[in-house]
Amino acid sequence: MEQNKLKNFNPILGQDYPDVDVIRVEDTYYMISTTMYFMPGGVILRSYDLVNWEIASYVYDTLDDTDAQMLKGKENIYGQGMWAASLRYHKGTFYVCFVANDTHKTYLYQAQDINGPWKKQYIEGFYHDCSLLFDDDDRVYIVYGNKQIYLTELNEELTGPKEGGLHRMIVEDVGNERLGYEGSHIYKINGRYYVFFIHSLKERWYRTEACFSSESLTGEFVGGDVLQDDMGHRQSGVAQGGIVDTPDGNWYAILFQDRGAVGRIPILIPIHFEGNQVVFGMDGKIPKEIQITSTRPDYKYEPLFVSDDFMYEPDGKGKIHLHPAWQWNHNPQNHLWSVTEKKGALRLHSGKIC
Repeated sequence: MEQNKLKNFNPILGQDYPDVDVIRVEDTYYMISTTMYFMPGGVILRSYDLVNWEIASYVYDTLDDTDAQMLKGKENIYGQGMWAASLRYHKGTFYVCFVANDTHKTYLYQAQDINGPWKKQYIEGFYHDCSLLFDDDDRVYIVYGNKQIYLTELNEELTGPKEGGLHRMIVEDVGNERLGYEGSHIYKINGRYYVFFIHSLKERWYRTEACFSSESLTGEFVGGDVLQDDMGHRQSGVAQGGIVDTPDGNWYAILFQDRGAVGRIPILIPIHFEGNQVVFGMDGKIPKEIQITSTRPDYKYEPLFVSDDFMYEPDGKGKIHLHPAWQWNHNPQNHLWSVTEKKGALRLHSGKIC
């Protein structure tokens, strides 16, 4: 496999992909991130090496067509919308679960193929920064919260809490007025349960990664901070994201770092297990350079950004599909834009005076 190794330099992407979750299905990695008010939303990226990524699909075109999502009147959802999705694959089905901070609903999408179609449903309740766990006995749990982190068992239909099911607080960030534990990511690895969080140091603003683990879902979760590093960038700590293993048994985390106007960008970090402890990076620091193995070394990736000539043709149903690199900052009103009125041009029409 040596010929398949490539050298990575952090950060892996210079674009805004915050609050990521990452999984592997056979030789393919998939990553989802916060897309807030952008439509289509729930972008899923694909990779074969955790370094190079391309757009695989979007989970939804629009969410609920509310007045705020459609910019009606003076309403908008800027800074709100979909945050911190959980991406899972279980017994042939992909699952994406998240809350929208404007509707205060919890959404669950399911698909047999990463390209969709995605089936939409709701989970009763509001589960901030949630993470799904499909346990070995087919029971399903959701972990969520801020400062106080809860574990709740879901019913078989995944429509709400299971009557009489497990519901408990597993971790609490006592006395943290800056940012308490949130951004939950739960895993079962070698029979032990691990939950990862982001929070700030109590004495000053500094994003930090924490991890707690337990032998059982009813047992005590023990742990603490596992990564406090800003890579020399303005006290902007690297934290919050998912972990994933490679086919050859190595483990990595993809967490975000706030780089100001560029956005929150993904950082790749090698991790390993020492007993029940998860060790991030090397000597507590994130390496700038990482060698990693590609599962498809000859694969050519589609770029995440495009220069568009706007030469589009309608599909069989008369619908125009823009390149997936494009998103709207609201639910589009399709009668107000066109790439067919004039070939090679995007035309945007004013719907109202603001």
